[in-house]
Amino acid sequence: MVAAIATALDEGWAVDDRDGGWRPARLGDITILIPARTSLAFLEEELDDAGIPYRTESSSLIYASRAVRDLLMVLRAVDDPTNHLHIVSALRTPLFGCGDDDLFRFRIQRKGRWSYLADQPESVPEDDPVRAGLAHMRELYEMRHWHSPSELLDRIARDRRALELGFVEGRPRDVWRRLRFVIDQARAWSESAGGSLRQYLHWVENQSAEGARVQEAILPETDDDAVRIMTIHAAKGLEFPITIVSGMSTVPQNRKASAEVVFPPDGVPGYKFGTNVETEEYEKWKPIDEQMGYDERTRLLYVACTRAKDHLVLSVCRKQRARPVETASKRTNAELLQEGMGELFGLLPDAAAVPAPAFSPPAREATVALMPVAEWEAERKTALARASRPTTIAATALKANEADVGGAEDPGLRKRPRDMDLPPWLKGRYGTAVGRAVHGVLQTIDLATGDGLEAAVAAHCEAEAIPGRAADIRRLVQFALESPSVREAARSLHWREVYVCAPIEGGQLLEGYIDLLYRTPEGLVVVDYKTASSSDPEYLDEGLEGYRLQGGSYALGIGLAIEVPSPQVRFLFLTPDGVTERHLSEP
Repeated sequence: MVAAIATALDEGWAVDDRDGGWRPARLGDITILIPARTSLAFLEEELDDAGIPYRTESSSLIYASRAVRDLLMVLRAVDDPTNHLHIVSALRTPLFGCGDDDLFRFRIQRKGRWSYLADQPESVPEDDPVRAGLAHMRELYEMRHWHSPSELLDRIARDRRALELGFVEGRPRDVWRRLRFVIDQARAWSESAGGSLRQYLHWVENQSAEGARVQEAILPETDDDAVRIMTIHAAKGLEFPITIVSGMSTVPQNRKASAEVVFPPDGVPGYKFGTNVETEEYEKWKPIDEQMGYDERTRLLYVACTRAKDHLVLSVCRKQRARPVETASKRTNAELLQEGMGELFGLLPDAAAVPAPAFSPPAREATVALMPVAEWEAERKTALARASRPTTIAATALKANEADVGGAEDPGLRKRPRDMDLPPWLKGRYGTAVGRAVHGVLQTIDLATGDGLEAAVAAHCEAEAIPGRAADIRRLVQFALESPSVREAARSLHWREVYVCAPIEGGQLLEGYIDLLYRTPEGLVVVDYKTASSSDPEYLDEGLEGYRLQGGSYALGIGLAIEVPSPQVRFLFLTPDGVTERHLSEP
């Protein structure tokens, strides 16, 4: 395997560059297809020894990788405190880092107990690494009924530094991708199926069991140049510049369960128990079943050999047999390939003599003196401050005070954005429940005729949980429809809930949503609806000053986005007594 990769790169095998030309091959062009997940560990070890970067790209292989096996082993130990084998295996993973010397000292010399539910004897000190690991398992065990499997996996990964351990393997990005995938898939399982931790572990066993049809391909990271490893099932429908098919010399295994059931077409099931007890129906169906297994293996071999676009590498090493194998189902893939090609087999080019690997384990870098602690802390503080600085500022956050005009300091009156990742009908509406309902109605109804008013008022009052305020919402909306600006907008080309964004000093973005924007012969006009509890002129003047920066940001954003003169900005204060328009001068 290593020799084939080295030959492809050293000799500069040409691959299609997708622009009608050819270029030398690189690691990312090479894909290794394996017939079974059981060989993944051996393949990883070989590639690691040669220093060849790789990544697995099918979910069935993800569950067979070392980092994920370690994570799930801890979860199995948490699920069953009576399974001491799982507990000891979890302690021996890098997540807990307990060596055989630690385990021997804990159990033999200090007389510790493997069960994390049992109290440890006084002979086991508090700082014993095995005792600390068992204590953490007990904490997770007590959480298992109140947290989903994905939450437990995330907790284990964070507490036991699973992501940081990726640096030890030398391929941290690949480890991170695997762990994120498993945690995300556990979250999806909880949302779709639900269930207990034990049920999740049973589901995981089905995902990773040999013969399971788990074929989801993982989206590759295109900026990571590495050899790809996939199962043949996951490679269906895909093509790769250079394909290396592994497992050609593996002798087929005919492992049978202790009890088997078959369902022939005649509807009478057949049974087999052990090696001596089988029914007549099972005996009749057995040849058909064996033929179906052979045909499936042949189909997979065809799929594997047709995935290559430019180069196909096959190992046709064959076992020296004392006599020919008469049963086709017992031949290796290499033997099947040789027989199927006939005379053409001799025309295949042989690989060159095994070259020296093109890669060697990376040399350790020279030790670099660490910077002083004070200098490191200052640099870290600067980096954290830079990273914590928000990249965007909402226009609604520029108001002089956080409460609505005339509103009390109440959490329901906050004007700060709640969440920018909202459905379209909620975007840009950050005021009170009454204000949001008014905005929602004016966003959907016909501004000229008011058609749809009653249905929209009922729907938005229900959505904001204020059905008792429907009459107030309807009155405020009608005040808005009667205002000069809205009437003018209804007769003109207009847009509602318009997103606007403009860069400001410091590399930040100022963004917001304009309630109503329309065009007049003199230029564009911005209209912003504001609910207020009083129509007192001094009161509204004060509110206008508070909203000046917000209105100015809308005008600035439009001017920068479409290079037009700054539009007019008008605020419509909707009060219990009617509507009052205030125009913003010099925004």
